[in-house]
Amino acid sequence: MGCVAVAPVVFLPATRAVPSRLVKSLRRGKRDGDTYRGKIGARDVSVVNTGVGAPSAEGKVLACLGLGAKVLLRFDLCGALDAGMTVGDVVVAERAVPFDNTTRLINGGEEVSASPVLLGVAADVLANARRGLRYREAAVATVDTFHHQTDEMHRKWGRKAAAVDMETSVIYCLARRAGAHALAVMAVSDVRSGGLDPFGGGPFPYKDLYRALDDLAYVAVKIVEKLPAALAPPG
Repeated sequence: MGCVAVAPVVFLPATRAVPSRLVKSLRRGKRDGDTYRGKIGARDVSVVNTGVGAPSAEGKVLACLGLGAKVLLRFDLCGALDAGMTVGDVVVAERAVPFDNTTRLINGGEEVSASPVLLGVAADVLANARRGLRYREAAVATVDTFHHQTDEMHRKWGRKAAAVDMETSVIYCLARRAGAHALAVMAVSDVRSGGLDPFGGGPFPYKDLYRALDDLAYVAVKIVEKLPAALAPPG
């Protein structure tokens, strides 16, 4: 990653839509190789882009853990599998269901839970977030394809999860194996069953998506501020 250390708390976005908002949330943020590092309150925080997909995330997460990361927080996008969800909703991944080959090779396809401590912190933050913010804790299916998802795939994944992404399961899996804490908080970017697809060419509620991205940055800051000292002592 071009750096010799990361902070104990690491934000792990994957797409290009999220990192700039997370970096702006840092006080005295500076670039360090391919990463950014700064302060939120008294805590040191790094921002490391995992790239899209579990294979890319695997390498970045292993590097972060090897460099001392203790808390891994994924803030990014997901697709909705539940037709009751809409663009701009926030999903807290209580567990990850691995349909991706990377996690399956590591743990045999076992579902992996988020850190109970981080789930509790996120629940407190979201309960006190802006009025009108829609959020839910749900299982997330991690998969290997984006542009070639089919209705049949969505039905299969939807039997076990309410949302779909391409990174969460490997982050949770590697964090658990290393004794670290991990949580993914994501904004819904598409509901293909409802015709809401930014790549579909039809009308799309971009305003709702952009507002959700701002919500993620707010939630990221508040979660760090409320982290128990035992997880990440102030720097």
